Amino acid sequence: MERSEKLLSREQSVLAIVDLQDTLLKAIKVGTQIAENIALLVRVAHNLQIPILATTQNASKLGGIAPVLAMELEQLPVVDKLCFSCVGSEDFMRELQKTGRTQVLITGIEAHICIMQTALDLLKAGYTVHVPYDAVASRQKRDWKYALLRMAHSGVIVTSVESAIYEWLYEAGTEQFRSVLPLLKAREEQRLKAEEEEEEDEPEGKSASGEENHHEQEAQTSTSERDSEE
Repeated sequence: MERSEKLLSREQSVLAIVDLQDTLLKAIKVGTQIAENIALLVRVAHNLQIPILATTQNASKLGGIAPVLAMELEQLPVVDKLCFSCVGSEDFMRELQKTGRTQVLITGIEAHICIMQTALDLLKAGYTVHVPYDAVASRQKRDWKYALLRMAHSGVIVTSVESAIYEWLYEAGTEQFRSVLPLLKAREEQRLKAEEEEEEDEPEGKSASGEENHHEQEAQTSTSERDSEE
């Protein structure tokens, strides 16, 4: 079956991790969550043999890749840059072109600076660009929000970590699916545990609005049900 060109293909994808440095992460409220989501994408990409490219921004002053991902990426070259757009780095573009692939899934920080500039420049260079909203961040939430809106209006495909993974997998019952399933189940267990801890810490009489609860129920589907083996 010929698939939509708007969907990620593991044969055509490259995972780009932009400037996930400890100094920058610490300034972002959701930094830990973003790093965990990117780490999941890295593990899945390794399992599916999807190329990974990583960058740092002025590492001599801002430091290297954050420890949470350093071990995952230790065998990969990390391109250091001064320009905000990765496309402005000859080393990055050389590594990207060597893959021969046409889709780039961009993750990292900050959404309204390096992520957005890279995404728009890659579009101009002829690549199909996907950006998972839950694998990019900015220090200010409004910067993250409007960067995603601007990218979407410009032709970038705004997606999620889970959507990207399932597009890579394409179908259940395969060796690739079975290799990734434990990672997805572990993520779901972590999410449920975090929700339980939040409920325990919530003051009496305070609860999320009905609209927020409804949105959360729609957005979260049980991995165990969806991913049961056939």
